[in-house]
Amino acid sequence: MIRPPLSKALVAAAFFAGVAGVMSPAARAIDQTMKIDCEMCDLRYKSYEADNLVGSVFRGAYLFNVNFARADLTDADFESATLVYAKLTRADLTGANLTKANMSRAVMHGATLRGAHVQFGDLTEAQLEAAELTFADFTAANLKAAKLPRVFADQTRFRSADLSQSVLEDADLRRSDLEGSNLIGADLSGANLTMANLANASMQGANLTGADLSYANLQGANLTGARLNKAKIFGSNLKEAVFGKADLTGATMDSVITDRANFCDAIMPDGKKGDCKR
Repeated sequence: MIRPPLSKALVAAAFFAGVAGVMSPAARAIDQTMKIDCEMCDLRYKSYEADNLVGSVFRGAYLFNVNFARADLTDADFESATLVYAKLTRADLTGANLTKANMSRAVMHGATLRGAHVQFGDLTEAQLEAAELTFADFTAANLKAAKLPRVFADQTRFRSADLSQSVLEDADLRRSDLEGSNLIGADLSGANLTMANLANASMQGANLTGADLSYANLQGANLTGARLNKAKIFGSNLKEAVFGKADLTGATMDSVITDRANFCDAIMPDGKKGDCKR
């Protein structure tokens, strides 16, 4: 249900009541009017820029190219909704349910998804530059070729997510869970992956130049052909990880666990070629 716009008289009554310090019935109507209950409805091209839509329901809704820029969508329900090309710049999606939502090519610069549920969501080629993703859950989400430079993703869950060809340059991924994720060809240059869980992650050809992997868990990860120039790898678990033909030139690698790790033909930090004997 979408409530109709209020009359000018009602708006005026609400304003003067507010000046008097009294919450009149008109003011209460305005305070509640922006909550939307629109399950399975068609709102394509609509604009809700800067609106207060806290707790609104858009389950299964068709929201193609909708403008939610700077809107407050805290705890909103977008499960299975279509948000292709949606404009969500600086929108607040704290605690929102975006499970199985299609957000491909959505523009989400500076958006807040703190604690949001994005499991199985489709964010192919979405733009999330400098977005706040702390505590969000992207388990099994598709973020292929998504742009996520400078995101804040402390303790974010990306288990089994597809982040191939994505841009995570200078991203803050401290303590994030990326176990089993696909990071093939991803740009993680300058990223902070301190204490991140990258166990069994696919990272072939990834760019980790200048990245901080201190105390990270890379057990069983595949970094074949990855670039780790000047990366920090201190106290990390590299057990059974594959670094074949990886470039570790200038990397700082100390106090690491390397049991059964494979550095065959890799360029080691000292410039020497890695041993291919197992």
